[in-house]
Amino acid sequence: MNKKITYILLSSFFTCAVLAFIEHGIEINYVIKTVCKISFFFIVVWVYMKLFKDFHFKQVLALSKMGRREWLKVMILGISSAGIVLAAYLLFLPQIDLNLIQQDLTDRLGITATGFIFVGIYVSFGNSLLEEYFFRGFIFFNLPRKWGYIYSPLLFASYHIPMIMLWFTAEIILICFIGLWVIGLVFQLVNEKNKTIWASWIIHICADLMIIIIGLNLFY
Repeated sequence: MNKKITYILLSSFFTCAVLAFIEHGIEINYVIKTVCKISFFFIVVWVYMKLFKDFHFKQVLALSKMGRREWLKVMILGISSAGIVLAAYLLFLPQIDLNLIQQDLTDRLGITATGFIFVGIYVSFGNSLLEEYFFRGFIFFNLPRKWGYIYSPLLFASYHIPMIMLWFTAEIILICFIGLWVIGLVFQLVNEKNKTIWASWIIHICADLMIIIIGLNLFY
């Protein structure tokens, strides 16, 4: 295993482990947790670029790599992803305690009804970009293909579980993990041809927007 692969595996795993601890081990609000996440992601990528000098953030954000046909496919996949999220919510709604989720958002994360709107905008457009850049743009594209398809979606799924582990039963958490793992694979498949994160980011935005729209029911 060369130094680049070792660095990516260890640094990304350590980052997600620390963020999981911050999620439940320290009583701080959502804003501070978000600043911690951005800082860790930035530092990991910045150190990699300084050490190995073979990756630049502009590489995975090049619009010129996306043609009109690709954009059309992405928009169809994005709308489909939003529909899948809505269908999953309606299917498992009888097993979801909405009051528990609202209480956790308010008490543990300090998110109010008004704040939820701003959080929703950030999650849909800012956080989705951050995650796509880190898990696909940085990890997936810089690992050997086989490593990337195994490690990146598993880490992506594991990274999300601490955020929702207090909301659902163990059975639904397991379903969420499998679903996030599949989503991670799909995101990598749609990105692989053009070597950018635009495709997965647009799909990610659509899915998150539907989650936020559903979440508005918690407060309004």
